[in-house]
Amino acid sequence: MRSPAEHFQDLEALMLTKAAELEAAVRSLQQQDQTTEWPTAWKRHYNHRFAQIFCQSRPLRNWAADAAAWGLLPDRRYPSAGNQPASSDHP
Repeated sequence: MRSPAEHFQDLEALMLTKAAELEAAVRSLQQQDQTTEWPTAWKRHYNHRFAQIFCQSRPLRNWAADAAAWGLLPDRRYPSAGNQPASSDHP
C-alpha cells in the first residue's frame, strides 16, 4: 500500500497534465474559430455556455463546489461582467 503523500503526488501530476491538455485543446478551438474577433454579445454568450458545459461534468462540478467550500477559490464576485446569460443577440 502506498502512502497518502505518494498518492497525492501522482494525483496532482495527473490533474495538472489533464488540465494542460484540456486548456490547449480549448485554446486551439478558440483560435480556430477566432473567438477573439467575435462581438461582445457573442463573447458573453460564450462565457455563459462555457460555464454551463463545465458544470455538466459531475466531477468538475463537485470538485469546484468542494474547492469553494474549503475557501480555495480566489475571492471574487461571480459571474463577472463577461458571464451573462444568453440573449437574443447571439449566434
